[in-house]
Amino acid sequence: MLDPAQVDLGELANALDDRHPEVQWWIDPRTGRIVPTMPEGCTGEPDDSEELEEQGWVPIEQTGSREGYQDMADFTAGVQHRRAAEMLDRALNGRGAFRRFKNTLFEFPEVRDQWFRFRDARARRRALDWLADAGLVDPGAAERAAAAYPDPAPENEDLPATVAAEIAAHYGDRLHQILLVGPWASGEGSVESELDLLVVLDDMQSPWAELGTLESVLWRHTERSGITVCAYPVTQAQLSRPEEPWLVRARTEAVRLR
Repeated sequence: MLDPAQVDLGELANALDDRHPEVQWWIDPRTGRIVPTMPEGCTGEPDDSEELEEQGWVPIEQTGSREGYQDMADFTAGVQHRRAAEMLDRALNGRGAFRRFKNTLFEFPEVRDQWFRFRDARARRRALDWLADAGLVDPGAAERAAAAYPDPAPENEDLPATVAAEIAAHYGDRLHQILLVGPWASGEGSVESELDLLVVLDDMQSPWAELGTLESVLWRHTERSGITVCAYPVTQAQLSRPEEPWLVRARTEAVRLR
């Protein structure tokens, strides 16, 4: 039998997930080497399937789409980003779920990165299960190897809430409230939209000085998430002035975070 360490689990996972009907993948039960073959008419090269079979290579049968759909559903159930979770859940309903799920993830870079890690862990465990079921590795060895690939803990966060918490810690007692304004407040925010926060302070000498102290916080979250994070420091007195129409409108449409 093979040692699980002899097999490239990433390559085996790709072979199991390959949906091209003209491609047949094979694994050498002696070395763990994995190769594809295709009919001669597809490549202009001889089809080596019969030769591999005669040499004892084992065909790798493709998994169905049910496993992939279950992975998406399980991942969505653990997403902590509120809007991402809602959109991914909607994407899973009806035909075309795989395409809609993929397109939705492009709007949430931090969630997409977590999905890649989640999918990779699931795919490697599935590859180990297949090796055990095919009699190529000892089931106990496969189970022990699978323990190295648990589902990643959810790391995707609610970006507005995360940034607001850090700003609140920065200001302490000077902070009156933090309001989410703009597209993200209306639920239409995406990777193409700025994340706008109205930072309401009890006192302030200069908004530019306040922005200077927040620059590192805003830039760090912008760089990490791929979403431009902006903050607008104002005082409580400014927010309530009727002669500041944009502030009045912002206050009306805002979502309070802190």
